[in-house]
Amino acid sequence: MRTPETHRSAWVLLFLGVAGTVPVLRSLLVTDLNWCYPFMTSDSYDWINNGLFWAGAELRPTMRPPGYAFVIAALTKIGSLPLLPVVNFLFLGAGTAALYLLLRERHDGLIAAVACWFYFANGYVQDFARYVMAETCAVPFFILAALAFVRAERRPRWYLAFGAALSLAFLFSYAALPAAAGFAAGLLATRRRDVGSREALVAAALFVGTVGFWFGYRAWHHHSLPGGPHHDVEDMLRFSVSNVRFFGFAGLALVGLVPLPLYVRGAAAFLEGAHGTRAWLAANVAPAASLAAFFFFVYDWADKRFLLYLLPCLIVCLAEGLGKLRTWASRGALPTAAAIAFLAAALLWNQIRYPTYGISFLALTPRDFLQAAVTMTKTAKTEIHLAGAQIVRVHDSPFAGFSRGLFDPRPTPVRCATDEPSYACVAVLRTRADSLLKSGEVIGLDPPAGWPGDYYSQLNRLGNAFQRPVGLPGNASLAFVGSERANYGPPVEACGPYALVRVR
Repeated sequence: MRTPETHRSAWVLLFLGVAGTVPVLRSLLVTDLNWCYPFMTSDSYDWINNGLFWAGAELRPTMRPPGYAFVIAALTKIGSLPLLPVVNFLFLGAGTAALYLLLRERHDGLIAAVACWFYFANGYVQDFARYVMAETCAVPFFILAALAFVRAERRPRWYLAFGAALSLAFLFSYAALPAAAGFAAGLLATRRRDVGSREALVAAALFVGTVGFWFGYRAWHHHSLPGGPHHDVEDMLRFSVSNVRFFGFAGLALVGLVPLPLYVRGAAAFLEGAHGTRAWLAANVAPAASLAAFFFFVYDWADKRFLLYLLPCLIVCLAEGLGKLRTWASRGALPTAAAIAFLAAALLWNQIRYPTYGISFLALTPRDFLQAAVTMTKTAKTEIHLAGAQIVRVHDSPFAGFSRGLFDPRPTPVRCATDEPSYACVAVLRTRADSLLKSGEVIGLDPPAGWPGDYYSQLNRLGNAFQRPVGLPGNASLAFVGSERANYGPPVEACGPYALVRVR
């Protein structure tokens, strides 16, 4: 039953989310996302490359899952690609709203709102939402799938919404495949009567059809461009146990040392067999368990961002823990005061600002962190080791540990120096290159001195700016080089720190 208190909790959550995010968004808007935006990884430039391809650019995409690339393409078509960080935060808000609805299936509005704030305001979630990556936009569909799965137990027509949500999740992330295995296991374990129902079969057909169509299209595209770049995650599927240590450390950092007892107590409540938990576990824990098994043991790559798929299930456990905390607090004035103090500390700890993309850090205080030792395998996978870990001071003061995040008005926009040659000359040389090369013809790249990132990032960054394929200079007739490169002969065109040169 919905009550005024329920609506009040939802509106307070919405107000806090918007008020806290406005200062963050103010610092994320740049003139040119591809060239100036600071929250980028090598995958980020590739995501933009895929999006520009779907927008019509003559590029050779790796064929990543199309959902996020379609978002980039749509923004490109309307000339608003710099607003992608805003869209990321809108998806984060949508995920929070979906999580609130999911938690309301079992908890009252206050518990649901507080638990959702732990999700939305989490320091790593906030940091990662800044990055040009797909996970923030994919997670809401996983949550919606869980919500529809819960409701389908009472009203089977919700299986149709479940199939649609899981299909959309797949279009944003292949992690929907192991999640689907978890949902299937939950269905068999708790609702065997629904396995052959029309609604469940239609949902399964929708998901399988979406998966089959996309992989079929991707295979056709790869066949038509046999030498083109590929993003085939199947190559990473092999058994590995080293991820367990990585995700154990990263997961502890994600939830935080002070809030951790709430998560543990909530998980224990499920083990105690609380009333009505079978369907709830089937919708939340079963897909999370299959995702954890996949990332921990099957997918031979490790990144803290994969934990974003598991965090909603952890928040489900947290909500159980909050309920137990409230029950304990009702015993008297002293337990109430202690519970309020603990909850306030947990909420603050949840918002500690980690070093950006800080996969090897664990906050011991808002100022001091445990930094694990990091090594790279032969396949460039990150591994974390406690041997050699050290305590480092990341922030100057405890208060600085909460700065430059939600509600902090101090962050200022990143400067995108459109009037400087290092930016303006890219457009000049692109126009010249377009006059000398055929549409879709490769241009070479010998990176100018001081360019940030690895060579793969530099290839995609220039390709996105020129909207044409970029490769090694030996594979092209014309190359983009730094003006300091004297071994290429006289330039065809020079501008500021860059030049176009004939390679052959």
